[in-house]
Amino acid sequence: MVVTIPILPSADFDLTVSFWARFGFRSDGRWVDYVVLRHDDLAIELHFWIDPAVDRWTNDVACYVRFDGPDEARAAHGRWADLDVPEPAVLSAPVEEPWGATEFHVIDLHGNLVRFGGFPATDSRS
Repeated sequence: MVVTIPILPSADFDLTVSFWARFGFRSDGRWVDYVVLRHDDLAIELHFWIDPAVDRWTNDVACYVRFDGPDEARAAHGRWADLDVPEPAVLSAPVEEPWGATEFHVIDLHGNLVRFGGFPATDSRS
C-alpha cells in the first residue's frame, strides 16, 4: 500500500492544531518546525511545517484527500457540517461534480486548501 501525506505550511502551530482539532484531528507529534495531525476515525494524516511568512490571502498550497466513494465523502462532511468554523476559514458544502465525484473543501486559517472527495466505484477516469 502506498500513502501520500500532504505537508502544508503553518505560521502558528498552536493555531493550526486548535483549528484542525475541531474536525477531530489530534496532534501525533510536534517538533520545533514540524507537526503531525491525525484523524483516527477517518485514517487521514496531515503534516505541517513552520513558515512564519505564510499568509492566508496569498497561500496557494492545496491537497486532495480521497475517500473510497461519494458516500464516505458525504459522511465526513456530515460529521463536520455543524462545526463553528472561524472566519476567514471555510468549510464548503458538498458538491456533486460533473466528473462524478462528491467534493467539498476546507480552507484553514493559513489559507491551505484541503479538498475532500470520493469517486463512484464505476468512474470513467482514464
